Amino acid sequence: MKFFKLTALALASSLVLAGCGSDGGSSSTTVSNNNGSTIPAKPPVNNNLSDLQQAKGLIDTAKQFILDNKAIKDAYEGASEILTEQQQARVSLTFDIAEGLREYMQEKSITRLDAADIIYLRDNGDLKEIIDKDLASDFYWDRFYDNKLTPSDDFLATLDANGKFKLSGTTLVNSEDYDYSYNPLTNNIDSIATKDSFKITYDKFENTLASNSSTDNFKGRFGFNNITIGSGAKAVVFSSLSQGATVNAQFSDKVLINDEFDLDEVNAAGITVEKAVIKLGDVKLKANDSTIKASDLELAFLDMSHKRADGSLVVRTLPSTIKLTGQLIKEKPKTDMTISLNAVANENDIKNVIKVTQDGDIEEAAGKFVGIEIVMSLNGQVARKNTNITTSIPIDIQANLKRMSRKDVELQGLSANVDGKKLYVTGKTILDTTYNVSCKCTQLNITQNNAAVNLKFDVNNDFVKQDTSTGKIADITVNGKVLGQLLENNGTVSAKFVDNSFVPLG
Repeated sequence: MKFFKLTALALASSLVLAGCGSDGGSSSTTVSNNNGSTIPAKPPVNNNLSDLQQAKGLIDTAKQFILDNKAIKDAYEGASEILTEQQQARVSLTFDIAEGLREYMQEKSITRLDAADIIYLRDNGDLKEIIDKDLASDFYWDRFYDNKLTPSDDFLATLDANGKFKLSGTTLVNSEDYDYSYNPLTNNIDSIATKDSFKITYDKFENTLASNSSTDNFKGRFGFNNITIGSGAKAVVFSSLSQGATVNAQFSDKVLINDEFDLDEVNAAGITVEKAVIKLGDVKLKANDSTIKASDLELAFLDMSHKRADGSLVVRTLPSTIKLTGQLIKEKPKTDMTISLNAVANENDIKNVIKVTQDGDIEEAAGKFVGIEIVMSLNGQVARKNTNITTSIPIDIQANLKRMSRKDVELQGLSANVDGKKLYVTGKTILDTTYNVSCKCTQLNITQNNAAVNLKFDVNNDFVKQDTSTGKIADITVNGKVLGQLLENNGTVSAKFVDNSFVPLG
């Protein structure tokens, strides 16, 4: 469904606001604390430690922080692989079946389909529809392709006069998919059939993402109480206490929303989105040894437009808010982590600063910029494998970033609790005129107690060395006094202190 594609687009394009190319220059735009977040405070100083102990303590904590972040990376890299290829295909088919039934009922003006109706339609071919009436009027295709439904007696689909589609009950799905490959020996195209058989149970599935009457204030819902796909060890279960997602959209004029919440036709008619908010709450996905919870997801976006000389409208949709609170629970590596993301752009800036060009490009007005604030936090437990021993480590991290000017993005504060010790990081990235990171411009200032290390990185995220002959990256200081050096030689980073001791960092 295009609703989900729109949601994915909003997530993926969140950085467009910081990367729309235009003129350089500073800005008089006010940078305010839009999301109400508090910048982490710098932790208190432990004055019971000597200067050298503080210097070494900083490096030890930084080393542990690096290892902890590797453990987080290992855990979240596997998050995208929670579903097997077969399970992904089943999930996709589950929503395709629901949408296929809804479309059929709408086109045929049918208000109710029970198990007996679907079996009759399946066996008598009445679920065959023309794919393209203009180009292939005699070409018919089964609406469910090679996926045959055998519904149980409780299976029921309804569609009311307002466009509300409901689906409940269980159906067996026998699917058949084909892969095609060229055989150079026979000069033929060989096909390999992949068959699958599984059950789907829909519990209060509902779709109201279409309007049967024109409105400039659209309200829709897409959700369910529970969807169980497959059984046993292969089962995939979606559940939601709030019945999934809601959509609220304010348009510049009255519009009839089509069945896929597709805005292309709306934009072509010269109508834009004043503001739209998608909210997804209390949705849980459970499969294999993992559980993903989205306790709160909110996406807000609006349209920017440009009217061409020929009267046509160029429209670009920009996100203004992304808020996410979620949880990842896994058996391997053992993980129970909560992630919170709050990214807010100044909507007045978007409306007054962002322009759409004749060619459809997005640009900021000269001398101005869109203010953006991002707050992210990670809390929980994640397994870390150290040699042959696997231990559970606590994670407590918060980072605040803000776009301060046309070219400056600041890490205003990152606070990390590492084995009971606090690490504090600030920094800055400078963007060039094309909104890319310019060379030797990313800076990180890492502190603990009175100890500090100031690092610089190039566009490839590699260290910028202060002395290439010795491999020196930076001094390790306490109250401005140099007590050691951070070195990189032959790809290995280590810290050397004034007492000639070394601490390898990897």
